[in-house]
Amino acid sequence: MRKTFAIAGLALLLAGCGDETQPRSAVRAQAPSAPESAVDASRAWLVRALTCGDRAFLLTDVREQHARLTHLAGTTCEPAATGTPLRCTITPALRIGQADIAWFVVGGPSQDLATIVLPAPPEALRTSISAGAGALSPSTDLGDTTLQCALTDNALAAGAIAGTVKREGDPSASVRVCAFELAEGMPTCIRTARGERNFRLELPRGDYIVFAIPGEMPEARVGYTDCETDANDLACTHELTVVAVRAGETTEGIDPADLRSRDEASDWPQPPPSDD
Repeated sequence: MRKTFAIAGLALLLAGCGDETQPRSAVRAQAPSAPESAVDASRAWLVRALTCGDRAFLLTDVREQHARLTHLAGTTCEPAATGTPLRCTITPALRIGQADIAWFVVGGPSQDLATIVLPAPPEALRTSISAGAGALSPSTDLGDTTLQCALTDNALAAGAIAGTVKREGDPSASVRVCAFELAEGMPTCIRTARGERNFRLELPRGDYIVFAIPGEMPEARVGYTDCETDANDLACTHELTVVAVRAGETTEGIDPADLRSRDEASDWPQPPPSDD
C-alpha cells in the first residue's frame, strides 16, 4: 500500500512540473530572436538617418559612413571616395513615409547642410521629415527627391533680398519683383504698394536672379544686372547677376536698374501669372 502511495505521489509531482514549464516554453517561443531585433533596430535607424534625423552620422566623412552602412544587413554601397556622394542599395526595400526605398545617395557635409537623394516624390516623403530637420526639393523628371538636411539649428532659416527698383516712369505705379532660385527655377514674387520702389523678399537660402516688372509697363523688365540705368558701356552684358541668400541674413543693395523690353529680355525667365 505504501509503495502504491509513493508511485502516485511521484506521478502527481511530475504532472505538476509539466504544468509549470509549459507557459514558460510558450513565452520563449513568442519572444523575437536577437538577430531579428537587431535588424529591425538597424532599419529603424537607417530610416531616421535618411530623413535628416541623425546629424552626427551626416557630419562624419564618407569612409565612416560607408563602414557603418555596409555593416547593416541587406545594404550594399559603392566604394567610398573622398568628395563624391555615397551610393547604396538596400534589400528588402526600406519603407519611408509612403515610399519603398531600394536605393539612396548620401552627400558629404557642405557648410551646414548635407544632401540625401531618395527615389520617391516629395509628397510621399513629407510626413517623415521632422520640422526644421530638412527641406525637400521638387522631384526631378525621374521622380527622385533631394533632401537638404540641416547640420545646425539655423541652417534652414529663411533669408531675404532687399533693394530698390531704380527706373524712370510713373511715380505712382507699383512694381512687381520676382526672384528665381537657380537650382530649381522656382520663382517668388511680391508687388509693392503704389508709388513704392523699395522691396524686401523673404526667401529660403540659395542662389537667385532678380528682376522687376513695372505696374504700368507689364511688357517691360527691369533686371538686376551689371548694367546701370544709363549704361552704354560695352562691358555691360545685360546678364542677370546671381544673388546669394544665406540663412538668417538679408542681402541688401539688390537694386534692379536695367530696363529692357520683353523681347530684349527673352533669355530671362518668364514670371508666373500675376494674381492681381
